[in-house]
Amino acid sequence: MNTPSVIFSVGVRIPGEGMGNHGYNTAVGFDRHHMLRRAYVMQYHGTEITPNKVKDFYIIERIAFRLARYSHLNPYLIRDNLFDWWIAQQLEFADVFYGWNHIALWSIKQAKRRGMATILERANSHPLTYVRLLADEYKKQGVQHDPYHPLLFKKHLKELEITDYIAVTSEFTKQGLLEHGVDEKRILLTPLGVDLQHFVPSESPRKDRIFRVVYVGQLCLRKGIQYLLEAWKRLRLPQSELILVGDLVGDLQPILHAYLRQTDTITVRPHTSDPAEVYCEASVFILPTLEDGFGLVVLEAMACGIPVIITEHAGVKDCVRHGIDGFVVSPYSSEHLAETLFYCYQNRTTLQEMGRNARQQAEQFSWRRYQDGIATHIRRITS
Repeated sequence: MNTPSVIFSVGVRIPGEGMGNHGYNTAVGFDRHHMLRRAYVMQYHGTEITPNKVKDFYIIERIAFRLARYSHLNPYLIRDNLFDWWIAQQLEFADVFYGWNHIALWSIKQAKRRGMATILERANSHPLTYVRLLADEYKKQGVQHDPYHPLLFKKHLKELEITDYIAVTSEFTKQGLLEHGVDEKRILLTPLGVDLQHFVPSESPRKDRIFRVVYVGQLCLRKGIQYLLEAWKRLRLPQSELILVGDLVGDLQPILHAYLRQTDTITVRPHTSDPAEVYCEASVFILPTLEDGFGLVVLEAMACGIPVIITEHAGVKDCVRHGIDGFVVSPYSSEHLAETLFYCYQNRTTLQEMGRNARQQAEQFSWRRYQDGIATHIRRITS
């Protein structure tokens, strides 16, 4: 049997963070399995993909941001749609087109016209699930806009409707699709991986007894930071510090600033492209999210030997064993977060053991395993 060929499209810089990291490892996997015909990306700065198989289109991002300046439209909406349209115009033939949600509608249509099987990577829950989980929270916090841009919402729904298959990284995302009528046979589930050589436990023991809780990611309502802040305010733990690392989104800004005025135990740091050292500062890592298709930062922290606290709405809960290497709590609950944090504060020896378990568990989720899983799906649907 011939090896199937794949056109891969992701409209961001690879390698990068978040989507860029995920996308890069997907493309590397296709290339390693000799499936990659072409990878269309916004920018490429990697070394692991055969160079002549990558085409980047950074000029599109520059055009989009210039257009946004004069039109006052969302620059990312312009960029992603322009990238999708541009790829559709020059799409080469392969057995499979594999594109990312919200930047693949016209590309999928063109691929189907050419007789290619199509796969859409769905990074978050079903759009209707996404809105259900966040709309009430936005109203509660006085946010005037909807969780989705209306045009983006329609595009997401249409992409899910017309693609042959939907690639997801967690049971959380899969269940949301099933709830809205997606045939299970169309869903390809493969948990993400982590760089086990880069994210490793610190060789130097911590020199102080400060109880540090670390969060890494966007500082926004969707990530549940408002509930973490309220839990932290309730606890008022001596010799403790909450470290928030990431870009501050406008919807959280007034809430965060109000809490910062009340305590000096919260530290806000800017986004970092390499959070490995930050993880190793933590007594426990936390992701209090209200909606997350996966949450790769959790696996990274676990690989660094740090126990974790996550919510039921984090897809990465598939990788976390409650009470063994971390804790899975209810979303929207500052009470549950406070209870779990207080337990961690009082049981430092247990935390150390859980950290060792976390590293062992993370070792089950290498990027190579993820790549092999994706390749297996491709072979099955093309056989």
